[in-house]
Amino acid sequence: MTLTKRELKKLGESMWVGFTQEQEQSILDRFGTEPEPYEWSELDIAVQIQNFLVCGEFSKSTRDSGERFALPDGVEF
Repeated sequence: MTLTKRELKKLGESMWVGFTQEQEQSILDRFGTEPEPYEWSELDIAVQIQNFLVCGEFSKSTRDSGERFALPDGVEF
């Protein structure tokens, strides 16, 4: 899934969040294309946007066996 400006606006409304132009552009730059060979899910996008708004950066996902996501060092579930 990729994110368009229209979809981002709808997502922001559902999250009760307004984006600055800079935030909007950063989000669209990140999620406007798929991270080959993988795809963004709606959950990936929503969680990453929350991280971006809180921390000011997108979290970097890592994979352990090439299939399952592994949490970054120091992060517990």
